[in-house]
Amino acid sequence: MSSKRKWDQAAPDTTPSDSDYPAKASKTDEGKTASEAAAAAAAIAAKIAAQFSAGGGMAGSIQIGQKDPHDGDFTHDIDINDVRNRYMLTKGSTQSEIHEDTGASVSTKGVWYPDRSKATEKDPPLYLHISASSKEMLQKAIDKVNELIAVDLGPLVEDKKDRLREKRKWPEEKLPVGLETIRNFNVRAKVVGPQGMFVKYIQQETSTRVQIKGQGSGFVEQETGRESDEPMHIHITGPDENQVARAKVLTEDLLEVVRSEHAKAQSAMMQQQMELHAAQLQFSQYPMVRLSHSIHNPE
Repeated sequence: MSSKRKWDQAAPDTTPSDSDYPAKASKTDEGKTASEAAAAAAAIAAKIAAQFSAGGGMAGSIQIGQKDPHDGDFTHDIDINDVRNRYMLTKGSTQSEIHEDTGASVSTKGVWYPDRSKATEKDPPLYLHISASSKEMLQKAIDKVNELIAVDLGPLVEDKKDRLREKRKWPEEKLPVGLETIRNFNVRAKVVGPQGMFVKYIQQETSTRVQIKGQGSGFVEQETGRESDEPMHIHITGPDENQVARAKVLTEDLLEVVRSEHAKAQSAMMQQQMELHAAQLQFSQYPMVRLSHSIHNPE
């Protein structure tokens, strides 16, 4: 720690600027790219499955509702182009499981279209073709497919930011400020320093994130859209536990200085109030003195 700290230097009391508040993290399109990649992979898998299903016929060679020469006596087609669980339904393992449970054959037909309006008669939207030797067998397979369609699989592509946030779980510290704003002494402004100088100094020295939160802090919580109901405090977090501990020491040192200044300001304010009260008392007695003098010394 340097012998000369930022908060040891005299500085004018200024209201913190907007730069004092934590800037919103810039949005990335990682989630979008991953979703497109997953969708493209599913489309390729569906197309390959369609090419080799039903005896090796090419995708789209059999339109929805048309009879395949290899079909059983009973068939049914289910459009899954816009179904969220289409990734699971087009897997060979899923279709084999349906066949084992019901006896019906399930194959993938058509092509997956992000925009189904681009589908053609030759290449219809992605669908499942079910073939069975009896109505009962066919109905069981239909029910099984509908059951799988209704399954909630959760996020198809994991949010990388959420995964990293859960993985790192940075150490943190919370230090209460414990001061109330009084006349000519804005607690938050004194803590952050001119243009946020003090907080920025701690952040730069320790590679941590230091934020003023709680009532009167001006920090708006993302979850609630308002300030926290907790008393004003300084929140410290960072990837390195030792650096967080170092930031805590610097923050405690800063708070000690601010509390000392607050005590002086409070003492000065009380002294001013006492002097004002004495002046008011003296002034209130002045008319009585003049009246008494007039009674005893008439002109």
